Amino acid sequence: MQAGYEHAELGVVYPIARGSGPVLTILFATLLMGERLSPGALLGAFIVIAGIFVVTGNPFRSGSRPLQGMLWGAATGTAIAGYTLWDGYSVISLHLNPVSYYASTLLLQSLILTPGAMRRRNRIPTAVRVDIIPILIIAVCSPLAYILVLTAMQSMPLALVAPLRETSIIVGSLLSYCLFRENHLARRIAGAVMVLTGIAIISL
Repeated sequence: MQAGYEHAELGVVYPIARGSGPVLTILFATLLMGERLSPGALLGAFIVIAGIFVVTGNPFRSGSRPLQGMLWGAATGTAIAGYTLWDGYSVISLHLNPVSYYASTLLLQSLILTPGAMRRRNRIPTAVRVDIIPILIIAVCSPLAYILVLTAMQSMPLALVAPLRETSIIVGSLLSYCLFRENHLARRIAGAVMVLTGIAIISL
């Protein structure tokens, strides 16, 4: 996704990436993992996805390189679907403990990212000193959120977990209005209502 932002506009890449990821997950979870959803649950999932698109806005509103942005967004959405499916396979089919599985992924990420961090090690003290509070919040909330998603995958279909995990976009979008006074409050509220409606349908 970061590479996509360098080659196309965020307003094109972001909504397509976040919207296409759950759609592809639903498709492949049904085709490859044999999941079966009731018509109501499927309807609720697509309402959630539609609400995400409403909140993030029209990706073609800027008119600047929309095709390139679509390709980067679709590639990112495919990656999101890929790791979501792998997460589901690991905790459902392989019966791995969510905490142990997440810890192993953190170890792998650390091994991959450490060389790059060491090349910039002179920046680390400044980053810690300036942003220690956000760093601590992310260090606690991000693992907790991921483990909760992995735990949810053990008790409900992956095709439903995928769109529900993207509802964080709604919270972020509303916070961006409250904290940074970004525009389009009516659209954000409409999208949030759609997402909540979809979740209610899924839970029936």
